[in-house]
Amino acid sequence: MQNLDKKTITGTAALLVHAAKIDEQYSDHEKKIIREFIKSYIKEDEINEILIKAEEIEQNSNQLLNYTDSNKKK
Repeated sequence: MQNLDKKTITGTAALLVHAAKIDEQYSDHEKKIIREFIKSYIKEDEINEILIKAEEIEQNSNQLLNYTDSNKKK
């Protein structure tokens, strides 16, 4: 598995949050899946912090677009 930095993980999690919200039903099950993604790269004690930041980024579509572009380049 490739090592990703915290910024990339947060941005990718924001994209996952966005995808989960497409049907307007952002469920606890979807949050759990996103937490598992984050957990595969980050220490346990940082998971909630990153998820909260990812949800904030998702709220701001301009920031989300920046992460989409960044992930395409990798």
